[in-house]
Amino acid sequence: MSSRFQMFRKIAPALLFVVAIGPTAQGREIIRKGDTVIVPLKGEVSPALHLFVRRGLKLAESAEASAIVIEMNTYGGRLDSAEEITSALNRVTIPTYTYIDSNAGSAGALIALATKHIYMAPVSAIGAAAPVLSTGQDLPETIREKTISYWSALVRNMASQNGHNPDVGEAFMNKDKEVKIGDRVVHAKGSLLTLNAKEATEMINGKPVLADGIAQSVDDLAKKAKLGGQLVRLQPTGFEQFAFWITALAPLLLLVGIVCA
Repeated sequence: MSSRFQMFRKIAPALLFVVAIGPTAQGREIIRKGDTVIVPLKGEVSPALHLFVRRGLKLAESAEASAIVIEMNTYGGRLDSAEEITSALNRVTIPTYTYIDSNAGSAGALIALATKHIYMAPVSAIGAAAPVLSTGQDLPETIREKTISYWSALVRNMASQNGHNPDVGEAFMNKDKEVKIGDRVVHAKGSLLTLNAKEATEMINGKPVLADGIAQSVDDLAKKAKLGGQLVRLQPTGFEQFAFWITALAPLLLLVGIVCA
């Protein structure tokens, strides 16, 4: 019990700090009609991140923003949260963009496909979206087949709806999917598809493999895409920050419980 208490004493100040600022540290973005709203999507895809993104989408629509940019750097996370975010994006009526700052791995790749336009930083990657257990291990074969079948159908539909190549989206999560554009095999069966910026923007038969272009930053994207208004970055509220902290600390808290039990 004493060791558990000592560990809690180390963690408690951080938690108390976030709780203390929660009621006062509110997002105070002023979004005017025609502005472009930047919604950061960083770290693990989680229920907390879903709620943050959903708030940003609602604010942008209610203010009649001209566009939404998802600024992404994630290695993935929970599929259920990714599905919630993609559903919210698919309901948005204003133009949506993803800017891949570094990584759009796993669940991040699926979310990017739910936006109309994708831009990538010069050194960035997207793909490798196969569902796995929370431990990182592969799903049991029967469950894997069902999961891949469901998500393949969902991803193909989502990619097509947003003007992306559905075969590319499916190959992100299904290693048995070949991607062929015209007479050229872009990706052979046997491994999950991952694209770097150069590969994703390569023009084949007059269209990019996936991404619209390469941009040095969100500001550069805004210039290249000719987005209107001011760039307004969504900031998390204190309660959202607290939720992000809990998500980040959850593995540590679980470890403390195991070690001290």
